[in-house]
Amino acid sequence: YVTQVRESYEAEVDISLNTTMKIFTVVTTIFLPLTLIVGWYGMNLKMPEYGWKYGYLFVGLLSLTCIAGIIIFFKRKKWF
Repeated sequence: YVTQVRESYEAEVDISLNTTMKIFTVVTTIFLPLTLIVGWYGMNLKMPEYGWKYGYLFVGLLSLTCIAGIIIFFKRKKWF
């Protein structure tokens, strides 16, 4: 009886850990494109957007579009 109770408890802990890891994976995936964009802008390079009147607005909208697209994808897959 004790073995069955221990295995049941370990199964519950594993399910809880899997849920936590899924949430961390979703959050990491959401922030991955933003990290890439920030990395590009952190370099001391001449970016084409610097000359555009709406360059920073474009990058901001691109970032928001990436986030929205990833969240919609996860909602459709019922991961989030």
